Amino acid sequence: MADQHPPAPDEPRDDAVEQAFAAPQHADVSPREARRQAKRQQQLEALERKQLHRAERAARGPGAWRTWVLPMLKIAVAAVIAIALVKLAFFPSEEAAVAEDPMAGAMFDEPVVAVERGSIENAVSVDGTVVPVEAVPIRSTQTGTVSRVYYDDGLEVAEGDVLFSVRVESEPEPDAEGNLGEPSAAIWNMRAPAAGTLVGFDLLAGQMIDLGGEAGAVQPPRHLVRASVGAADQYRLTSLPESAKVTIDSGPAPFECTDVDIRQPTGEEAAGGASATLTCAVPADVRVFVGLSTKVELAAGSAADVLVLPTTAVLGSADAGIVYRPTLGSDGTPGEPEEVRIELGISDGTSVEVRSGLTEGDEVLQFVPGAVDPCADPATADPAVCGF
Repeated sequence: MADQHPPAPDEPRDDAVEQAFAAPQHADVSPREARRQAKRQQQLEALERKQLHRAERAARGPGAWRTWVLPMLKIAVAAVIAIALVKLAFFPSEEAAVAEDPMAGAMFDEPVVAVERGSIENAVSVDGTVVPVEAVPIRSTQTGTVSRVYYDDGLEVAEGDVLFSVRVESEPEPDAEGNLGEPSAAIWNMRAPAAGTLVGFDLLAGQMIDLGGEAGAVQPPRHLVRASVGAADQYRLTSLPESAKVTIDSGPAPFECTDVDIRQPTGEEAAGGASATLTCAVPADVRVFVGLSTKVELAAGSAADVLVLPTTAVLGSADAGIVYRPTLGSDGTPGEPEEVRIELGISDGTSVEVRSGLTEGDEVLQFVPGAVDPCADPATADPAVCGF
């Protein structure tokens, strides 16, 4: 075997031999990659510990707590509940239940209000609707045959225009000898009862028409505001004003509506519980449309420097009323309130005028006994009444 010896230091080495004898070199790892590897290593170790813990718990079994103690506790609780329900259902306590009143012996003072001097503006506001005035019927004043029709349905006419004519024939009177002469005929003109538009005017020449028979109608180009007025508002209207202030949303400026009238229901309307109807005439220079919603305000008087009370303290709202004056018993405890009858004047819905029965400074109950307290619920209470 030939002897081998390392080459001399000054001899050149082959590249492969150089790499074989060189020590292994590792590339530098970035900090980010090192953190990622460390995190992954921690996750693997945590997973191994979790699996090991599960294996140990499975090897030990469910244990005495889960096997015996917990099921027995559940059974005991269920038994106690069942026994209690049976006792409540079939064996009630013989002792009478006594409700404990935590406020027993406490005294509650009813709120009172004093009669004061003030001013009242009585203005009634109701919701209304714009409607056309009622059409004026066209009636014949004669019985006969329509000889000529001068207008067609839907045309505009003026008051007094001749609309149609009626031929009226009369039987001749006998002469002295009893002979009958020739029958006579007369033409009568029927005129428009008002200015406006003809509606339902469908007469034909040669048609028979009776006395008082209708031949359509004339619809005047005017409008009314109509509103329902309840009993409470009518009581507040101690006097009917001649005009009302009408406001139309998104319409013309508020205007005065004249010829105010209130019609009471009659016949079937009254039997059905219908309210009274208020009407007033819209001025001719105000442009309105049928069906518009309006707000109608009626000024029904005012009173200055008079005795007033809140309406909540008075039983009644017009002419006569009753208030309740607080009293004290002999032992100083509140007694039954005293009933006092008073005469009422105008009201604005919140306050009412006291004309007689009380003097300034007299105190009465703020709320009529037995009435629902309107200030009990702040969400629906009227701040003007309750003083919030």
